[in-house]
Amino acid sequence: MDLIAKNNTISRVCLLVFVLLALLWLCACQSESANLDDESSYLAEIPLESVLGNGKPTLAEFGWRKCIPCKEMRPILEELDQKYKGKVNIVIVEIPFHEDLAEKYGIRFMPIQIFFDSNGEEVARHAGFLPKNEIIATFEAMGVK
Repeated sequence: MDLIAKNNTISRVCLLVFVLLALLWLCACQSESANLDDESSYLAEIPLESVLGNGKPTLAEFGWRKCIPCKEMRPILEELDQKYKGKVNIVIVEIPFHEDLAEKYGIRFMPIQIFFDSNGEEVARHAGFLPKNEIIATFEAMGVK
């Protein structure tokens, strides 16, 4: 009888530890995703479809915040967003939240950068990490100074 009681106590303690670890993990995931949302909202909240018709050239990056090349692109896009403010729209399209747009533009992997002219027509496309100087060169080829 003592052996059964000890096993029950051990089982209860293990279950309690498991539940506490699961709760801690869930809390950590929620706070991490909240931070990621705050960090990624600088461009992601701009709807792509609304800016394509505003008469400015647009750079849309299709990616996901957990993609390594996408993470490497973010500081570049932030910098260029400030540099070309008022001249160019720079939009990040998070594929898991906008699967319809990814399908519409034929996105099969990430990141993909699509350049649109001031009429909303695609003029260039690049797959993978795109260096800042190449983005600037594409803007200049599109007439953006």
